[in-house]
Amino acid sequence: MCGNREENPRVTSTSSPTGYALFDLDQTIVPWDTQLLFCNFILKRQRIRTLYLLGFIPFSPFAKLLGPETMKRVFLNYLAGMDGQVLDQYARDFVDDLVPNGLYSEVVKIVEKHKADGLLTILNSASPEIWVQHLSEKLGFDHYYGTQVVINGRVSLFPDIQGKNNKGEVKIGRMRHHFPADWAEGDVLPNSYGYSDSHADLPMLMLCERNVMVHPTDKLREYGKRFGWLEINPLRPTQSKWEFAVACAKQAIGFYP
Repeated sequence: MCGNREENPRVTSTSSPTGYALFDLDQTIVPWDTQLLFCNFILKRQRIRTLYLLGFIPFSPFAKLLGPETMKRVFLNYLAGMDGQVLDQYARDFVDDLVPNGLYSEVVKIVEKHKADGLLTILNSASPEIWVQHLSEKLGFDHYYGTQVVINGRVSLFPDIQGKNNKGEVKIGRMRHHFPADWAEGDVLPNSYGYSDSHADLPMLMLCERNVMVHPTDKLREYGKRFGWLEINPLRPTQSKWEFAVACAKQAIGFYP
């Protein structure tokens, strides 16, 4: 099922659990960026919130300068003023709509197999925990991690992020307390599997003995070939990059089916 890595660093010993399965979410389990999908879900129900997205436009030319964390805060302004309990219910409804037909069924089956084999399953995403937590529960993951958006009862215009954007090396810091006591930076987890579509997850993938690339970016594919990582390409809802871009644009303004 998974490609083997070559020239692995030492693998630490452990008594529990029997192994690890680490999963990215967006474009790995879900064919889309769930941030756009959730935006689409909300705007279809509260069309007036589309106006908040106008506040995102002036920041767009400065995206590289501001960085992904700030741009995430700016994008989330479509939730401004929403009561936290209402938002949580929307997140639950969003997940109910998404599962099971909005996921890559092949990857969901892999999650189920790893659970049945007794591996510790962790969903680790850069998307907000607002919905990541409910999707994790729905799929039966043991643990989840996402970007922690501060709500405090009601969503502010540009909601703060607790800690950092959950991406790259940040993902490792969030879940390392689940690793064996003798694990050290550079070690590979025993009996471990990693799943992602993006080269941004290389720090997480390098923790694992075996990795699977799901519709990988060119950079991840090039890197994975060096280690013999398996590539899978489950059926996508779109057939070209252009179709994908158009669909994402529709999601961002709440007009995706």
